[in-house]
Amino acid sequence: MTEQPNDTRHFCPGCGAPQRHFARYPWYFCSSCLETATDAEGKVLVFGNASVSGGLSWGYRDRPGERDSRALEVVCLIGGRPVLVHEARFGGVVAEPIPDRPLLDDKHVVILNRTHRLEDARARLEPVG
Repeated sequence: MTEQPNDTRHFCPGCGAPQRHFARYPWYFCSSCLETATDAEGKVLVFGNASVSGGLSWGYRDRPGERDSRALEVVCLIGGRPVLVHEARFGGVVAEPIPDRPLLDDKHVVILNRTHRLEDARARLEPVG
């Protein structure tokens, strides 16, 4: 019996946990690893959709009243490894190893894996609500 593409498993590059295979995101991190994402100073990040119609929202776990909903991509760390977090095609958020392609323009990419970029990134945070 041949394995169907939807049944193909992949393994999280962060922890090795088996995951469902998605051709669009062949190397995505599991949700447990995404919950451990940090900036360059080790501060834990949170991600979600900016609204019911999508978009990306990020902030710090210890600052729940502040979010940035203008970024399209966020570069951060999972297990000390640089990763790219972005909106998934049909909603949700996906984290993947940094791709072999140029990132989007600076205005829409938030760099959190370099300490010298944190001040600019944190200035993007706005009160929620």
